[in-house]
Amino acid sequence: MLKSLYPDVEWEAVRVVGFDLDGTLYDEFDFIRQAYQPIAARLAAAVRGSVESVYRTLLDRWLEKGSSYPRIFEELLAATGVDQANAAGVVAECLELFRATEPRLALCQRVTHLLNEFSRRYGLFLVSDGRPRLQRAKMAALGLDRWFKAGNIVVSGEHGPEFRKPSNRMKAKVQALAQPLAPSAVVYFGDRMVDRDFAANAGFTFVGVHCLVPAPVRAAGQTP
Repeated sequence: MLKSLYPDVEWEAVRVVGFDLDGTLYDEFDFIRQAYQPIAARLAAAVRGSVESVYRTLLDRWLEKGSSYPRIFEELLAATGVDQANAAGVVAECLELFRATEPRLALCQRVTHLLNEFSRRYGLFLVSDGRPRLQRAKMAALGLDRWFKAGNIVVSGEHGPEFRKPSNRMKAKVQALAQPLAPSAVVYFGDRMVDRDFAANAGFTFVGVHCLVPAPVRAAGQTP
């Protein structure tokens, strides 16, 4: 089955399989819809507009740009004439609301089935960028401890900015990678170019996916 789904991988040689989180194991739009609700209310108050209209605008822009784009909130404020000094404070509040979101997430049945299949055959690890509290909350909501041991989950924000992808520094923090492995023995699934570059720097075989469905990778950038 895996050979049919991901034909470019030499599965006979694989020993360990790694994953990104957002966009790779679940549809990040499910989280964004939740996170942007209180943010839309705050922005609507700042621009004296409709919460529904602001919310729709935020979601539309995210679908166009993704979480890699850092100026969605600023652009909306600028487009409605809010001066830069006041906008900076509002954006800071929006970022705090984003980071304080308590995720309500679930894996789709396809991803659950595939993780069960991977875990029966290989050691698994997870390497993600982002703020530790929020990323860990997403993992807990998704129930990922069912497949990933604590020592095989690494979040760059827990170690410093120099660990952010595409740096391969997080590789040394993964217990499943403690022993030297050939490049063909490690596969890494991700949805962005920065995941592809991380895999290249770490010496892994890379597969571009969205919710583990093969897909083109998106441009790299920073998540709020």
